Amino acid sequence: MADLRQFQGRYGGIEIEIGDPSTAEDLAEFLRGLCFEVQRSGERTLEARFRDPLPANDAAARLELDLYLRVWEAMKKGAHWARRID
Repeated sequence: MADLRQFQGRYGGIEIEIGDPSTAEDLAEFLRGLCFEVQRSGERTLEARFRDPLPANDAAARLELDLYLRVWEAMKKGAHWARRID
């Protein structure tokens, strides 16, 4: 698994790929409402960075984000998908 990349001068950035580009802003707003700063990095990709405090380690950060992505997918009735890019 990849380490968390530097994002806007700080560590903790994670790239996310989405199945439907039209849902990018919806996912970004969902993550912003939790504990992330998010920006669009491509047509089907977002960059997310944990706001302080950062998770204890990379594995904890990946697990936390993966859980949030599953919640978002469940809220969308499985019509869309999003995954962390390793």
